[in-house]
Amino acid sequence: MSSRTDGIALPDLLLTEAVKDLEADTPLRDDAALAQGLAAGDERETRIVQRARHLAADTGLDRDLARLRDRLLLLGLALAALGMVLALLVAMALLGEGRHINAVAAIALLIAPNVVGIVVWALLTVLGARSQGGAFGRAVAALARWRRAPQHVRRVWPSAARALDAQHLTTWVLGGLNHLLWAIVYTAAALLLWAVLAFSAYRLGWETTILAPQTLHDAAQAIAWLPEHIGLPAPVPEDLDDPDASRLLGYWLIACTLAYGALPRLLLAMLCTAVWWRRRDAGRLDLDEPYYRRLIARFEALAPTRVLDAEHARHAAPAPAHAAGGGEPGTLVLIGFELPQELALPAALLERAAWSERVDGGMEEREALLRRIADHPPARLLMACHAPSTPDRGTLRFIEAARAGSIALLLLLPAPDAAQLARWRDWLAACGRGDITVHADAGAALSSHG
Repeated sequence: MSSRTDGIALPDLLLTEAVKDLEADTPLRDDAALAQGLAAGDERETRIVQRARHLAADTGLDRDLARLRDRLLLLGLALAALGMVLALLVAMALLGEGRHINAVAAIALLIAPNVVGIVVWALLTVLGARSQGGAFGRAVAALARWRRAPQHVRRVWPSAARALDAQHLTTWVLGGLNHLLWAIVYTAAALLLWAVLAFSAYRLGWETTILAPQTLHDAAQAIAWLPEHIGLPAPVPEDLDDPDASRLLGYWLIACTLAYGALPRLLLAMLCTAVWWRRRDAGRLDLDEPYYRRLIARFEALAPTRVLDAEHARHAAPAPAHAAGGGEPGTLVLIGFELPQELALPAALLERAAWSERVDGGMEEREALLRRIADHPPARLLMACHAPSTPDRGTLRFIEAARAGSIALLLLLPAPDAAQLARWRDWLAACGRGDITVHADAGAALSSHG
């Protein structure tokens, strides 16, 4: 079995991460989802994504994702309305007070904040590309944990932010929305300027106290270079006393608003869209994460053994039907899982087991034990657990990651009561592991697990 050579579509990556978040809090019954994933192919990521799709449909995460898309559409409409309001403010700032406009000062007022905004975005993009990401995801996850947040926000938004961070798309997506907003603002501002100047009489020029008038004239001509080279008329009058001077500077002001306001933002929005389009189907799962490693182990345990070619078939020893992934017939391994130090493993089991080991709550200790089991999968694995303890996700993760032909639990205490046995059995059934038997007697565990 191999991992994917191509990428994962962003919606699938988002759903897979959302399912992972949900399973961190609530064990899910996934027998049907595992079967669907196994039938999807041999690639690990394909199986995991298909399982997530099935669970997302069962738990309503796909509907939460649809609500998220709807909210984003409404957000886009709200941004467009905000853009119109900002355009009006920009036009009013450019027109100034009264009927006299200093054209050079007006265009400087327009260009300066736009340049600053673009530089800030560029710095954030570079810093985001060099960092390991995660800041945006952590911030959104913190907001999503707010009690008043809607359910679809709490269940989908953190995984969406994390997926964008993992692909270094956060600054590109937010930047694209920001650039599109300001492209709308400056385009609408140019149209408003045209409407106002077309139907109202304004006097445009430039005024200075300490500079020579020719200096501002030269600056106006330098600013007109870009709009003229992209086909926008931006005439600069030689004499401000000319009757047509205000009309020519009106065209100059509108053209510069488009060239230095709308055009850079539109080009940057197109760049962000191109990056988004290129990376949206290039997502990858971190298969080294314990969650995905456990899923891979479960898929491998369910997958039938395949003969790749005749040469391998001649040298391959037939695997026993009851041992998943190998293991000698009859091999019994005994694990004392998070037992109190004073609670000893039954002597009868120690005599029958090929080897035994106790494991506490340390992650490294558990990983080492799971590697030992994976290297030599036993036909039978018997886990001795503390009966009064409450089964948790750590217990389930260990069970899911352990590879063995069959697994059973033995609850240790002088005499576990029926309520404790029922609690463990109900928990296994709720986790989709009703195949695991639970015993209160070592002899019964040996006889039924043999």
